[in-house]
This record gives sequence, structure tokens and C-alpha cells, in this order.
Amino acid sequence: MIDHAARLGFLLTQSVLVVCFFLLGCATDNVAWDLVNYVNQDILGIAELERRPLERYALAREDNHATEQKVYKVLKEDVLPEYKRFFNLLKQIEPKTEEVRKLHHIYIRGTECIYRGFRIKMAGLEKKDELIIRAANEEIERGRIKNEKWRRELLALFKEHGIER
Repeated sequence: MIDHAARLGFLLTQSVLVVCFFLLGCATDNVAWDLVNYVNQDILGIAELERRPLERYALAREDNHATEQKVYKVLKEDVLPEYKRFFNLLKQIEPKTEEVRKLHHIYIRGTECIYRGFRIKMAGLEKKDELIIRAANEEIERGRIKNEKWRRELLALFKEHGIER
């Protein structure tokens, strides 16, 4: 399941990097300028803080030899501290236009679900409670779906405002 979150983080990074090469002449309205600044300055500035913990978690989950204790340790020592930092920085971003603020709110909600899911999963692993672990995986999946929605709406806003990718 989180494999999708790791892929989403990778796709996000790839998609966002493409925006770096947009033509400034295409961004003439306020929303377009805000969107370009949002992606190029705000999101690109913290994208690595999202990608790395998602990758680490996916690798720990995919490792057939990983014990629950190892996954717990990866969550506690690697994933949660960095993902929390990403989440906190993401919440500090303040887009100027309503359209970009709405878009950003989707990303915050998705990231919050993933972060909460990681914390719940740690508790489930600590207690060795499969029901808690399942609930955590569902929360992580909810976040992945919301972040996927953010990406689709981001691309739609690019198109709507004539931003070349």
C-alpha cells in the first residue's frame, strides 16, 4: 500500500521538476504567478523531505526479511522525524490566491493522513495489534489518495492558466 505513496512522492518530484522549465511569458495572471511560485519556491524547497521518508518506509515494507521491530525502528528513527518536518513546513506555506490555497489545503490534508497513519502504525507495531496496524494502513492509503487528487488538480490548474510544462 505505501508503495503507492513512495511512487506518488517520486511522481510529485518528477512532475514538479518539470515545472521549473515553464515559460514565464505564459504566467500572466495572479493565479498563474502564485501557482508557479508555489511549486517552484515552496513545494520544490521541501519535496526531498517528503520523498526520502516515503522511500525509506517503502523499502522497509518491501524487505521480505524485515521484522515488525525493524519497521517500527525505521518509522521511529527515520520516517516520522523527517516526515513531521516536511508536514510542519508544508503547513507554513501560504499561497496568495484562493485557487492555490484550496489546492494546497488538499495536500495538507493528505499529508496529515499519512503522518497520522505512520504514528498509528507505530503504536500498532508496539502493541502487536493487527487491527491498529490495518487501521494505520487505511489512513496512509487515504492520505495517498488525497495527495494523488492534489497532483491531478495541480496539473489541471497548470493547464487552466496556460502554464507550460
